[in-house]
Amino acid sequence: MTARKTGFFAHRRRAAIGAAALGAAAFVGLAGTRTIAIAQNATPGASLPDVVVTARPAFAIFSKSNEASTDHVNYEIWGKFVSQLVAFEGSRTAVAYRVIKDAGLDFLGAYVNNLQTIRPEHLNRQEQLALWINLHNAEAIRATTVAYPVRAGDNLVNGDAWNATSLHVSGVDFSLNDLRTNIIGVNFKDPRVLAALVLPAKSGPSIQKAAFTGRNVDAELSAAARQYVNLRGVVNVKGDVAFVSPVYTLNRQFFDGEDAKILAHLKQFADPKLAARLAVATHVEAGDFNWALNDFVPRSDGVAQAQQREYSQPGGSAGGGGGHGS
Repeated sequence: MTARKTGFFAHRRRAAIGAAALGAAAFVGLAGTRTIAIAQNATPGASLPDVVVTARPAFAIFSKSNEASTDHVNYEIWGKFVSQLVAFEGSRTAVAYRVIKDAGLDFLGAYVNNLQTIRPEHLNRQEQLALWINLHNAEAIRATTVAYPVRAGDNLVNGDAWNATSLHVSGVDFSLNDLRTNIIGVNFKDPRVLAALVLPAKSGPSIQKAAFTGRNVDAELSAAARQYVNLRGVVNVKGDVAFVSPVYTLNRQFFDGEDAKILAHLKQFADPKLAARLAVATHVEAGDFNWALNDFVPRSDGVAQAQQREYSQPGGSAGGGGGHGS
């Protein structure tokens, strides 16, 4: 995937300057305001981690909310970060991990730390969900950047980067996988959220251009679901079987464990051609997943170059056609 000079990135120097500018931004906390501003100085076939819902008493605090709260968290700085350090081509995104490691890791670490100071139990549920998604995605990019350079993300998601208790909110320690499964998965059983939680892989959900906020979370979740469902290789239909991304098949708790509900979700967000293929599907099986890192390296000659092979649908039993991308 190659970008022109007028597209994703002008060149690495510009990206580094952008990261440095973000790192110099003001750091604003809760401070009793109504708006909480947040800112601050390939292995196809590898599996996603097993989803194990753990009933930890400490997590009970995250089931609480304050529906009377009118507080809003301002994530504008995250949108600026994404606009400068993520490349967009159609429905696909790639992350400039090298540039972030060179010039933006301090900012990203401080941003993640600041998000952890917010007390979600004091927010309404829309604000809570936006906070959890943004925290997950920022920490996912930070953890990947710390480990960079890597060629694929499977060892990260199946290892300590996703399973160590690296996060601390409201007095509770938890991991990225806890956040996905035991906090978001338990308290927000909205299957659209699966398309909003990024993974360090080409087959994972794409990063959204706009940060999630309490005000836009519903619309952004629908946009993310529509984008991911229609991404090439995410859904492939062969006969009456829909081979779908393990992002869905390994998170069946979002669908009460029922194939029919997975299919209904896919049909809801599929474009007309894919919806027609799904109309004959009666059950779901796990499809392929390409773990090659969604990496993007701006070249010093002024051309932005994604250091990843052109996406090709992995082979295997799921190769019957169905999902497709931009």
